[in-house]
Amino acid sequence: MSEVDGIIEEFETYLDLEGKSQNTIRMYSYYVRRYLEWGGSLNARSALRFLARLRKEGYSNRSLNLVVQALRAYFRFEGADDEAEKLKPPKVPRSLPKALTREEVKRLLSVIPPTRKRDRLIVLLLYGAGLRVSELCNLKKSDVDLDRNLIVVRGGKGAKDRVVPIPAFLSGVIREYLESRDDESEYLLVEERRRSKDRLSTKTVWYLLKRYGQRAGVEVTPHKLRHSFATHMLENGVDIRAIQELLGHSNLSTTQIYTKVTVEHLRKAQEKARLIEGLMEE
Repeated sequence: MSEVDGIIEEFETYLDLEGKSQNTIRMYSYYVRRYLEWGGSLNARSALRFLARLRKEGYSNRSLNLVVQALRAYFRFEGADDEAEKLKPPKVPRSLPKALTREEVKRLLSVIPPTRKRDRLIVLLLYGAGLRVSELCNLKKSDVDLDRNLIVVRGGKGAKDRVVPIPAFLSGVIREYLESRDDESEYLLVEERRRSKDRLSTKTVWYLLKRYGQRAGVEVTPHKLRHSFATHMLENGVDIRAIQELLGHSNLSTTQIYTKVTVEHLRKAQEKARLIEGLMEE
């Protein structure tokens, strides 16, 4: 094992103990490995030179932001907290998350055959409970309390557990799906084409949504269904702090971006109504 391999292995253990997701660990490790193999040292000046090189290679501010987060985590891992603080991420304009309309959600559900109970449940959980796709795939049967209409999301972002209430209707859909299963898997959702009934993969979820989205004429992703959940909750008058808890956001500022979505929704409705313009034209 090379010196860099040894550092990366220890760094990944550190990130895991910090509660980072496997995807984050993989991305951070990739960029830190590149940095070390480039000859980077434990100071912000060296990191800035590395970032300048990546920019010349065509990296966007959004991508550079991820590299900065990876390097800051690595500096803290090595005890160079002061250097980590000196390394500031480039400003990235926050784009408003795109949400489906309620009609589009209905269309999406309408193209899923009644016999595809699992596929229908996937959409209902992403939209009806606001789950991340990784949280959806990691759900176990024991995490669902159908009597109290609750789901316990374990090890969400930041390794934090949270309780998500679900409608009684959704509990009924889950119960019906489980009754149709003939396997002993501990997971709530499983791969159907494999004999072992493995845990459902995120790749399968993306594939299914793309396929059903094409049938319904709707562009849909797991993230978009989660965004739709938050946006529609806010439009229905649900308190933003309650939405923060349901989504598992550690910072309210992350949730507040949905208020901008709602403002845009209201603005378009106002422009369509043309109330003032109508007065002036009379």
